[in-house]
Amino acid sequence: MMFLARSTTDALKLPHQEARILIASRIKEARLNAGLTQHDVAKELHISQSSYCRIEKGTAPPDCVQIRTLSGLYGISVLWLMGYPSFVAKIS
Repeated sequence: MMFLARSTTDALKLPHQEARILIASRIKEARLNAGLTQHDVAKELHISQSSYCRIEKGTAPPDCVQIRTLSGLYGISVLWLMGYPSFVAKIS
């Protein structure tokens, strides 16, 4: 089991754009911890690499199905990806 992060930042209390950036950074952090490329993840989501890049930059929000897919791909909580504060355990 690996702990990715402990955060006290709550996306619900952030302005919209800051929450988007927090979510984008968590998505990127999870990808990097998994050792995957943007291209690898884009293929799993059935989108282009450039579309996925926009998700990681926070310029395009991920949809709910993409969040669910990322959660399953990385074995981490949807709630953590969405910016809720907590420990997140990745089960190996």
